Amino acid sequence: MKGRFLLFKELDITQELREDLNRIAWGVSLGIVFFVCLNGAPFAGFVRALGVSELMYGILMSLPVVSGVFQVLAAYVLESTGARKKLFLIGGMFQRLSIIPVVLLPLVIPEELKGLTISLIVFFLLVSAVGGAFNGVTFISWMAALVPLKIRGRFFSQRQMMFTFTGMVGGVLASWALDRIGGFVGFAVVFSIVTIFAVMDILCFIRVYDPPMVKPQHQLSLKKMWSAALRHSNFRRYLIFWAVWVFGVNIAGPFFSAYMIDYLKMSYLEITIYTQVVSNILTILVIRKWGMLVDMFGNKPVLRVCGTGVSALPFLWLLATPENYMIIPFIHVFTGIFWSGIDLTSNNLVMSLSPDENRSFYVASFSMVTSVVGSIVAYALGGLFMEVTAELARNLNIVIFGHQLTNYHMLFILSAVIRFIAITFLVSPIHEDESVEPKEMIRRSIHMIVDKREKVQRVQG
Repeated sequence: MKGRFLLFKELDITQELREDLNRIAWGVSLGIVFFVCLNGAPFAGFVRALGVSELMYGILMSLPVVSGVFQVLAAYVLESTGARKKLFLIGGMFQRLSIIPVVLLPLVIPEELKGLTISLIVFFLLVSAVGGAFNGVTFISWMAALVPLKIRGRFFSQRQMMFTFTGMVGGVLASWALDRIGGFVGFAVVFSIVTIFAVMDILCFIRVYDPPMVKPQHQLSLKKMWSAALRHSNFRRYLIFWAVWVFGVNIAGPFFSAYMIDYLKMSYLEITIYTQVVSNILTILVIRKWGMLVDMFGNKPVLRVCGTGVSALPFLWLLATPENYMIIPFIHVFTGIFWSGIDLTSNNLVMSLSPDENRSFYVASFSMVTSVVGSIVAYALGGLFMEVTAELARNLNIVIFGHQLTNYHMLFILSAVIRFIAITFLVSPIHEDESVEPKEMIRRSIHMIVDKREKVQRVQG
């Protein structure tokens, strides 16, 4: 790569590794807008436009994120074949290209055959999820082998800062296009364009070096690999925490977008600016700080601090009303600050808590459990909760902050309670080597800031 575009020059690594890390970082910067649209308001708007029930809405919204269900199979294939790079490239292509027929189907199948349209959408979303399973499990295994432990915090934080910026810009453009074009034609145009960029992301990995995989001494069966992952007590404790955490997050997750689209009557551009742009700007400003804190104090204290902050955010959504939803940018200031730390530490902990041998299966077990509990079950129960509590909320006739409590608000409160339970009681038993307590991290961080200011004052004086 040309020197002027080369990043990570400050890291003490070989030139070959530096170029590979650049390909990885620039690649995701191209492809991230695909996932911004697929996991955000654009895909939520597409599903809403299909006119399905709340339960079916939750199920369809879960399908793009259920790849973890198939990661156990993907990990077994990976450990059996060792073809990590090939599986990554093929899986990534299937994950991305399968979305194009999803958004084209409503344009080519008549409205009276709506059942057929929904069935085919489910099929292609499942194909995408299977591709995502192979893509995801091979990526984490690949990165754990390629990126040295001593620089992971700094590399992944800077990588996240890059794709956060491009995702923000791309998300604004995609939302603007949806508002201008409208209808299923708008969804087809936007998702086709972002899919092209997502394919370019995968192509960036063709020249990235794939270190030889650690061969297990004995080839284990699928059942024994699963048992080995669950018998690893520290990994199991993290698995339990994360399953509860993502369940608490995702039971309400797809309904924040629905709340803005249906209840608050916001445009796609407003949603993107008030949510993604605000949160992404804050992520860009703080993510390298989280990376430095991870390298200095460990992942666990950063996770606990950020998780506590994120747990309180659903309560703030109770203040957003159709007449005044300016609380939403304020919410996403804290979303950008705290969620960036959670995203960074969660991936690092999966890599650090799993052993080198059969690591991909530990990653797959983690993804499968969290996908089943945190995505399929959570999304479906969230939709079911919305259906069964709609009449209850109207009958209760509870007024909160001058407006009647709705089933949306009840779901947001439930989400906050589950998040607090997970971050308060289930993180402490997890052991991470050389990590400190959150209070110690905060104390030492404040001390470093004070020392730095005193040094600057002495120099200026």
